[in-house]
Amino acid sequence: MSFNLPESYKAYCSDTLVRTAVDHIFSSEGSKKQLALPPDIEWKDLRAFHRAVLSAHQVRCEYSSLLLDLWDAVWQPALRKCNFETDIEPKSIYDSEKCIGQTLDTYTIWNESSFHRVFAIGSGFVISPGVEAGTEDVRLWFSIWGADDTDHTTGRNFGRDWPGDETEDGYAYTRRNLVRIKDHGTIDLNALHKAAADALAAVRNYLQF
Repeated sequence: MSFNLPESYKAYCSDTLVRTAVDHIFSSEGSKKQLALPPDIEWKDLRAFHRAVLSAHQVRCEYSSLLLDLWDAVWQPALRKCNFETDIEPKSIYDSEKCIGQTLDTYTIWNESSFHRVFAIGSGFVISPGVEAGTEDVRLWFSIWGADDTDHTTGRNFGRDWPGDETEDGYAYTRRNLVRIKDHGTIDLNALHKAAADALAAVRNYLQF
């Protein structure tokens, strides 16, 4: 099963010039409310500058939507497959942000390269399945926390695609290069589906559902 990248992010991944331009524009933003013009820009280049800024923001917005779509395409089927949909309570966006300590606005999703959701499960537990995408590969991440913020992720076996040495600060990650972004801008979801289902099966076994 394939998943297609939006054209703007596909160009960002595959075209070095596009990536360099976008990264330069965003690095120049800093904490300013507006992006300053290059000091040596000429009149003939002003329209192209504005178009480049628009394109950069399009990349960032479509990247955020990409991660939401990718989350839905991977974790939602896994929740159904493992019969979790009736056993979990989705948290609001506000509560999800508070739980992970990461806001879900476009700017932050781009800078953190990841998106997550949070669900209450069992007696005082929360789980947080997430997804992140770089320019070359896609990874899943996952965490289980107790009501008192205790880490129930570290030391758990989530399957062969979740190596123990990739667990950091209570978050387990799929192994690097499990799923590569192909040159034509597609992602094969099969390995991600399996990894997500393995993680949720391990949670069900651990929490004795």
